[in-house]
Amino acid sequence: MEATFLKRAFGIGEGWEYRSTKYVGGGVEVHVKAKREGIRCPKCEADHIALRGTRERRIRTVPIGFKPVTIVAHVPRCQCRQCGEFFDSSPLLPREGDPTLIALNDLLQVSAGS
Repeated sequence: MEATFLKRAFGIGEGWEYRSTKYVGGGVEVHVKAKREGIRCPKCEADHIALRGTRERRIRTVPIGFKPVTIVAHVPRCQCRQCGEFFDSSPLLPREGDPTLIALNDLLQVSAGS
């Protein structure tokens, strides 16, 4: 699955990198990874960040044909080297158009705060 298809079909583009597509249990899993560029601490705005692993976020989206589709977002877990704050870095997804993308964006933002 190409990055242009992800952009056109699901609105996933800038800030995300396509990793793979897996066919599991009659459905499709599209794995994407958040890019590292531009990560800043939400508390102090510093850009001196240490990566502390990743978290996997599974989001069901619109089906392709009759196959359910799950976006599996691999989101970096970060720590600010200036203030010590831990946070997840999730690039925003577009809010326009599809209600699924709006819900997906809201879910990623709520999950990033926990």
